[in-house]
Amino acid sequence: MADSRSSDAKNEPVGAVTQLASKVRPINDAKSDEICEKIDPKLYELLRDSALSKDPDACKREVSKALQAGTRPEDLADFYVPALARDMGDQWCVDQLSFAGVTIGVSRLQAMMRELGPSWTSDNAMNPTSNTVLLLVPREVYHTLGAIVLSSQLRRMGVSVKLILGGKPEDIAQRLNRTNYQAVFISASCGETLESLRRIVHSIKTSAKTPLPVVIGGSILDVETRENVTALTGADYATKIPDEALRLCGLQVKTHHQMNAKGGT
Repeated sequence: MADSRSSDAKNEPVGAVTQLASKVRPINDAKSDEICEKIDPKLYELLRDSALSKDPDACKREVSKALQAGTRPEDLADFYVPALARDMGDQWCVDQLSFAGVTIGVSRLQAMMRELGPSWTSDNAMNPTSNTVLLLVPREVYHTLGAIVLSSQLRRMGVSVKLILGGKPEDIAQRLNRTNYQAVFISASCGETLESLRRIVHSIKTSAKTPLPVVIGGSILDVETRENVTALTGADYATKIPDEALRLCGLQVKTHHQMNAKGGT
């Protein structure tokens, strides 16, 4: 699938990274200079080709090579995976990649996340003093990879995350009745309606034992303003930046240094 990006990656690496930055930024709002530092165009092309390869083990091999060469697993999870997922979606939108191809590619990216850090993608509770967040992906939504990436980022900040994919309102209500959370995050795609999100927020607000802050994030904020999202859904906040979401909810953000100092990951 050679295109202008492949040519740029070989001849103009800085230009290639700038193009890649436009793909990563809408997902995790990383700064462009940080993306330029973290993403290597050649590695990006290798990972993209392997994720779409007919060889089911190609992606795993490239990830292993990248890690052995010194690429940080956090960088693969936070920068490469979101960029690759968005690239696949873009290719599907212009009929350069089939829906089956996207499905296979994204499933391999999800497998990549599991390989990179099992504790990032598990629902294991952390120590009793950890912040606790319920992360929801609405029903009949297929953008679960973004939520998986977000959950890994939150867990690396010291947050205990319960991820519910496609949960029904009654499932959400039962979860809120059984477990005490400090906040609820909703990962919403640009294809979802504000009315459907309003119903989810209403279910959360009426089911929680105590009032909980609700934050909506995701690609819906590419097409809707924060003000519209909060005003028309009843959510307390809207942001795509994980540490901002935590701070808005009054939750402490732990840095990587603090986690290591306490023996965390």
